Amino acid sequence: MKLEQYGITLSRITSDDIELVRNMRNAPHVRSTMAYRRYITKSMQKKWFERVNNPLNYYLLISYRNEKIGVINIKNIRLDEKWGEGGIFIHEKNYWNTPVPVLASLCLLNFIFFQLKITDKSFIKILKDNLPSIRYNKILGYVLVPYQEKKKNQLYVLTKDAYIEKTEKLRKAATIFSGDTELPRLTGVKSPLNLEQMNIML
Repeated sequence: MKLEQYGITLSRITSDDIELVRNMRNAPHVRSTMAYRRYITKSMQKKWFERVNNPLNYYLLISYRNEKIGVINIKNIRLDEKWGEGGIFIHEKNYWNTPVPVLASLCLLNFIFFQLKITDKSFIKILKDNLPSIRYNKILGYVLVPYQEKKKNQLYVLTKDAYIEKTEKLRKAATIFSGDTELPRLTGVKSPLNLEQMNIML
């Protein structure tokens, strides 16, 4: 499956992509921002992909101007409790401190909250000393969960209502920046690896 909005393309990772993703994830400037910092081998990557390649996990390559620049995800979806876990990393440094990471996040969150409508909360974990990531996610509306202050890897939550309120101006700016006035476009084929709600949309 593939999502497109604001000039961003988010493509679900396939087995053909896992070596590219492994190399991105192992890059020192990416690994240093992660809780898990050990080198990821080919066999580890293959086992990881086999574990997450299912309807409750979506790892998506971020492409901008035909360049694959990072990965964004929603994982461990809890349909009964209506929440999932999010994450993003940008491998290409020249896109740090640009609108591109925000555009990618808006694209995925717009799809989840406004179209797929399977969750009304998103959780993420951020290392306490990763101040750029904390600032970035607060812009989207994430707030620290109570009693996380002393933890090294802290849990943040974003509600749909907070997202709508916090990103109203951001979403308008994204529309002006990209000239894209539509909701995310979903393309792909029906698959047992997709949620049934997504297959219906396809």
